[in-house]
Amino acid sequence: MKKTQPLKIVLLVLKILWITVKTIVLTYAVLFSVAGTIALITAYKYVTTPIREVKWLKTNNPVETAYMASYRKELRDSSHNDTLHHTFLPIDSISPHLKSAVLAAEDDGFYTHPGFDIEAILAAYEYNKVKGKMKRGASTITQQLAKNLFLDDSRSFERKVKELAYTVLMEKYLGKDRILELYLNYAQWGKNIFGCQAASKQFYKKPASALNRIESARMAAVLAMPTRVSPTNTHSTFITRRIAVIANNLYLHHAIDDSGFFNLTGYFPAKDSSETESSTADTSSVRMENQ
Repeated sequence: MKKTQPLKIVLLVLKILWITVKTIVLTYAVLFSVAGTIALITAYKYVTTPIREVKWLKTNNPVETAYMASYRKELRDSSHNDTLHHTFLPIDSISPHLKSAVLAAEDDGFYTHPGFDIEAILAAYEYNKVKGKMKRGASTITQQLAKNLFLDDSRSFERKVKELAYTVLMEKYLGKDRILELYLNYAQWGKNIFGCQAASKQFYKKPASALNRIESARMAAVLAMPTRVSPTNTHSTFITRRIAVIANNLYLHHAIDDSGFFNLTGYFPAKDSSETESSTADTSSVRMENQ
């Protein structure tokens, strides 16, 4: 009996150790299972939430965008009136002159690219490399809209990834015409003015459906710097340079003829197409430096 006593003690100790180890393993398994489940749920929400948000926009118009909410907060923090002038207008009721002018000013390849413009990105990269700093961007209308609707103004890698994700989703689920409609209705056109309808009534005392070619070009010209310039400022060098970009792009796409070009710029277009394209490239940098 005395010889078996130590053996029983050893077996008892081993049994206790086994139970302890098993308990620890099971505990960790449960914890990791819970953590894994939480991680999967988080990942699922991270992926599906943007999809739901974009799909919602197919048939709904937001009261305000993320940028509008942030901008109102900035106004309040600086003791300014945070009332924003904004009225939604269906795309069919927006002047075709304004639609073409905005595309010519902000995203000439809008209907041909998949939401991002590789050529513009490469051109911006080369330009910034020469300048030694970030002076030019290459955001398309879809990318601008993604940032305004959903994101903040940070320059983090995470925000750029989200911007790209929203851009791809909007191109997939909304289509070009709906994207343009949302852009025209939620872009900033003045210090407290959002959307082309409110801007048209503020600057030209008429609905956006009634804007003519020249008024539309001047409206589109201020999109790069909406809080600093007004489309009714006839002495603005910035607006003059922007209108040159718009006129060149419209002319290159045969949207206007020589007389239409003259009406916008005060001079006739260069007959050498390479000269016209060069002029467009030189002046388009104005918008991109101020994005």
